[in-house]
Amino acid sequence: MRKRILVLVAAAFVLAAFAQAAGVTLDVKEHILKNGMKILMIPKAGVPRVVCHIYFQVGSINERPGITGSAHVHEHLMFKGTEVMGVTDYAKDSEIDRKVDALMDRIYREKYWKTDGDAAKIAAWQKEFEELAAAEKAFIIKDDLWTRYMSNGGTGLNASTSQETTGYYVTLPSNKVELQMFLESDRLMNARFREFYSEKDVIMEERRLSENRPGYLFGEQVNAAFYAASPYHWEVIGWMDDLKKMTKEDLVDFHNRYYVPNNAVAIYVGDFDPATIIAMAEKYFGRIPKGPDLEPIRTGEPSQYSEKRLYGEGPAATSLQMMFHMPPDGHADTAALSILASTLGSGGGGFRGGRGGGGGTGRLYKTLVRDKQLAVSASASSRPQWYVGTFQFSATPRVDKGVKPEDLEKEIWAEVEKVKKEGLTEEEIQKAKNKGEAAFIRGLASTAGLASRVGRAELKRGWRSILTDLDDLRKVTNEDVKRVAAKYFVKDNSLTAIYTRKSGR
Repeated sequence: MRKRILVLVAAAFVLAAFAQAAGVTLDVKEHILKNGMKILMIPKAGVPRVVCHIYFQVGSINERPGITGSAHVHEHLMFKGTEVMGVTDYAKDSEIDRKVDALMDRIYREKYWKTDGDAAKIAAWQKEFEELAAAEKAFIIKDDLWTRYMSNGGTGLNASTSQETTGYYVTLPSNKVELQMFLESDRLMNARFREFYSEKDVIMEERRLSENRPGYLFGEQVNAAFYAASPYHWEVIGWMDDLKKMTKEDLVDFHNRYYVPNNAVAIYVGDFDPATIIAMAEKYFGRIPKGPDLEPIRTGEPSQYSEKRLYGEGPAATSLQMMFHMPPDGHADTAALSILASTLGSGGGGFRGGRGGGGGTGRLYKTLVRDKQLAVSASASSRPQWYVGTFQFSATPRVDKGVKPEDLEKEIWAEVEKVKKEGLTEEEIQKAKNKGEAAFIRGLASTAGLASRVGRAELKRGWRSILTDLDDLRKVTNEDVKRVAAKYFVKDNSLTAIYTRKSGR
């Protein structure tokens, strides 16, 4: 009886949460500086701390062949200081930097511009570079930005780069937010990409470590084959050849073009007075000159027109991937596709932004893993991105029972055809909607999660879109589900990737 009461109480809390979500509102205050930078504020009285995030509408999709990986390299280099940060003697450090840049220009031209560069010259210049790099270290203050934040009560200093966005984060006491505005505006205006070449080596080592992971290179090729034309074609870390040949001049040009106030959103969530935030933003971020107007990426993903299949083998586990092109974020069909991903593939998710999974309640798990015992895992996910979208099925066959990826492929197609004809049950649809609303509520529960969700949404479609997306999810019908399944789950819109563990590995 006690357990039953606890279950009923828990259910009541869940229903209350959904009731609250039905009329959910976000108290977001907005201010736009004259240089175009957006300031979003969500006051939350209580603990005197403020989550401070800055987002830029730039990621790997803003790169081009020759400079892939630039956004990720830039993220690293933004921690290397300015004229007043990260260095003890800026004049002496700059003098060494100029020598390093001139020397590396000679090395690059000899090494990459010629088919028969002089190896002896390169070796001599490389030795000279290493001597200069060692001399420069005497003037560099390691982790200066983090030390300044930490000594003022800062936590969670971090950054991230994705295909579409770059973000910089820190949480501070309410009376230290001015420090964040000073430091971030300083490195936005006066970034000095010192130690560029040695940091690039660090990032290339990151890539090498990734390449050593079983299946990584096959996955990279699958992604490149699926996105034939759009800049989602390459990974965020970039191609190794581009990392090798990227120059500091490339990075400075990339910075000056994209890391500008009119391409940025700063968001503050916590205990503060919005008028104070606005005044400080005007003082620090308002001094940064407006950058060039930026157009959206030009090259979209063309219709595929023919089925694609990739086969690979190596040391990773045997697996199956089935990928389908779907519309970008904001399209009317993405809500129904997220319902499908939640129902077919997972016990969680069901809302936009890569929802799905391999939980024990999804149709594919029940059929392939539990009932027929053909697979170790089976999942589905929908990922509506800014300019393109991907719906994916993934499965791992029971090789111990002689099951092949092609066997699972037939089973998944059979389930897809069933959905096209019958759709989903009303219970399945409602369950997926409930999971989507729960995910929405959880995403806004923490101050950091709230800042991330609202700030990123503002960059492309505006922060209010996260509320309209929730409304769209609630409106999905079974006819919508059948329609999108028939429209997008066709072979000429698909890529099937089959990876087999090589014998003896």
